Amino acid sequence: MSDFHSTANAPQTGPWATRVEPRRKAPKTDEQLFAEAEKRMGLLRTKVLANRDRQRMELVDDLYAKYSVEAVADDMSESKRLQTLRAKLCL
Repeated sequence: MSDFHSTANAPQTGPWATRVEPRRKAPKTDEQLFAEAEKRMGLLRTKVLANRDRQRMELVDDLYAKYSVEAVADDMSESKRLQTLRAKLCL
């Protein structure tokens, strides 16, 4: 007899031999669907606000360039620069 045993005739047992049927997820409740929609809405709102801020800054930068308003070295908040731009725009 050999030291090796044959698995050809052995029954398939053990956790690897069982076949697991895929289960369907339970349908989501109205509350879960509403919570997901609110989450998506919050993410979209954040993107819209960021895009609006970016567009606003691009517009202000374009106005600075068009009216030749240079940055002031010690003006961290750009209040002097904005004041100069408003004066050139007659606002």
